[in-house]
Amino acid sequence: MFYKIFEIEDLIDDKESKREIIDLMENNGAHLKLISLKKHEEIEAHMSHCDACIYVNDGEIELTFDHNDNCTCQACGCEIASDDKKESKKYKIKKGQIFFFTKNTTHSVKALKDSVFLLIKI
Repeated sequence: MFYKIFEIEDLIDDKESKREIIDLMENNGAHLKLISLKKHEEIEAHMSHCDACIYVNDGEIELTFDHNDNCTCQACGCEIASDDKKESKKYKIKKGQIFFFTKNTTHSVKALKDSVFLLIKI
């Protein structure tokens, strides 16, 4: 076990680069990552295989979730719905806010401002 205090601003190597992802900790499938995105930069849609939490240290990001991900019913037409009919849910997370979401959800991330956030996967 180690003990150390970090300043988040000091962990970002190049404040001019676009995307930066720093692995801070990993233990038995749990992860702590520091992510830096420039305004308008996106992380493409991907599926989370763990429950997760995002804490925005600076800036503002938008998470977009596909509403059909967790649907298990047969009546809603998810299997036959065309891509243009799929709805999505968007969440804006600002500096100082924390956001939780569950595993097995497809989502994307867009920086609305230059942003730095912690991603905690458990």
